[in-house]
Amino acid sequence: MLRAIIVLLVVLLAAHAPMLLNDGLFMDDWLVLKPRPDYFIDIDFLLNGAGHPIFYSYDTFANWTGAPVAVMVSLAIAGIVLGATSLALTATRLGLLDRAEAVGLALIVWTYPGYQLWAGKANAVYVFSFGLLFTGAWLLTLAFGARGLRRVLLRVACALVFLLGFALNSTIVLYAFVVLGLFVAIWRAGNAADGFIRRTWLASWRCALGYPELMVLPLIYWGSLNIWFKRIGVYAQHYDAHFPTLGELARGWWAFFVTGYRDVLAHAARAAITVPTIFILAAVLVGIAVLLLQRSETKPAASRLAILLPLVLAVVLFLALSSPYLIAGLRPSSTHFYESRHLLMLGVPSALTFLAFKRLIERWTSPGIAFAVVFGSGLIVSIGMLWSDYVFMQARTLKQEALTQNLAGRPQPAATVYALDDGFVDYPSRHVAFGLAEVTGMLRLAWGNQPFFGFALRAERPDILRGMDEARKAPGSAFHHFDPSGPQATISFQPGPGAAPNHTLVRKYYACRLLARCDVAEFLAGLAQVTITLGPIAGVLPLGTEAAPSR
Repeated sequence: MLRAIIVLLVVLLAAHAPMLLNDGLFMDDWLVLKPRPDYFIDIDFLLNGAGHPIFYSYDTFANWTGAPVAVMVSLAIAGIVLGATSLALTATRLGLLDRAEAVGLALIVWTYPGYQLWAGKANAVYVFSFGLLFTGAWLLTLAFGARGLRRVLLRVACALVFLLGFALNSTIVLYAFVVLGLFVAIWRAGNAADGFIRRTWLASWRCALGYPELMVLPLIYWGSLNIWFKRIGVYAQHYDAHFPTLGELARGWWAFFVTGYRDVLAHAARAAITVPTIFILAAVLVGIAVLLLQRSETKPAASRLAILLPLVLAVVLFLALSSPYLIAGLRPSSTHFYESRHLLMLGVPSALTFLAFKRLIERWTSPGIAFAVVFGSGLIVSIGMLWSDYVFMQARTLKQEALTQNLAGRPQPAATVYALDDGFVDYPSRHVAFGLAEVTGMLRLAWGNQPFFGFALRAERPDILRGMDEARKAPGSAFHHFDPSGPQATISFQPGPGAAPNHTLVRKYYACRLLARCDVAEFLAGLAQVTITLGPIAGVLPLGTEAAPSR
């Protein structure tokens, strides 16, 4: 098993290596993390508005260290490593999977490219929480067969790990499946002579009485949130839970399927045509891993039940994992990377589906060939697309750094409200307009802690100033330090002579940074051309003006 774990970790670290080079902030990262010590933020909204005390603790600690980006990257890597290792160890210890299957399953889960925010810094808490869930399952597996003080310590550690894992609220759904697995283990250990009904009742009773801390843990967490960290203002509206109709559920599940799986395959096909080198490198990495995982022994073909169970569980998990978001009225999107944050755990149903097909093909060929065909091809697509997304995120960081560097090199104009006319939206390479937290953050980073408000001109509605004025006055708002009432200006941010498609841009940047082939500051200076025009922003309604009704 040691060799299998080493292969797992090497492949994972290679797959997520671009995360270590990306020191940029994205979207809401600018609201909770300090890119430098004197950068002003107000994260009290996490406690007094959004109801995220665990997020608040992580962000506060990261900022306290003075190196929040490094802390968050470390947190994400730790979540990936702990989660994948714990998943593989748990599956093999329980005899559910062989070593190759366990590694393949863990790799699919932890390289799932439908979640595009692997490089997000604040969202590293999501990744870490997801990893803690599998770590808790591993500790519970160890505790199940332990005795005495060791059992007590393992159960205490298990409860604490699960509790911290609830920082990503939807992990409670997976937690329920872990508890269901505990029930099944107790049921199987029962006396078959008791009969099915009595045996099931006794297993339920022993599960509840034998592990009371696991039964009450979600209640304690949700009770604490609703008593001491209740969501207010816009956050109460954003997470306004309701019982969706069957039609809403069907449309929501279809949206999750399209975004989480169909769009991923479509984007992977286009990326492989545009930049085949990434997928060739992924094929080399996966090929080496598959060779190292091959074993000479044979095993009997999987039964129909062993094939069907993973497939059924994949469907059930897909429906269950997406349901909390549907109840909250949330939908994912593959067009905007930030809206993929609801998809992190959908790698689990994907991996289980691969497992079912691997076992099916195994009935007509050897386990090694079946593993190479199913998991090997799946991992090539997964890692290739993952790297493609990392390239996009790195290119986004470079564009932000280019704009910040340009602004910092000139005196601040007589304005505090800025609209960004982003010419990279029209550039023939993937780009998503900057969010208002990003634009405002770049202004503060360049010119200091002033009541700036910045937004991407083509990404916001004409009444954006009025909308922000209302949002910053709302209880528990994250935007109290944004002021949309000041003098206005427009920043033209157009591709410069050094602009290039994302993959070319990132390759040149890596050559600059890692091989010292050029100066990074000069490289960024040629990336964009920036001009600033003072005066009212065209197409934006003045503050206090009502938007005309749409026809």
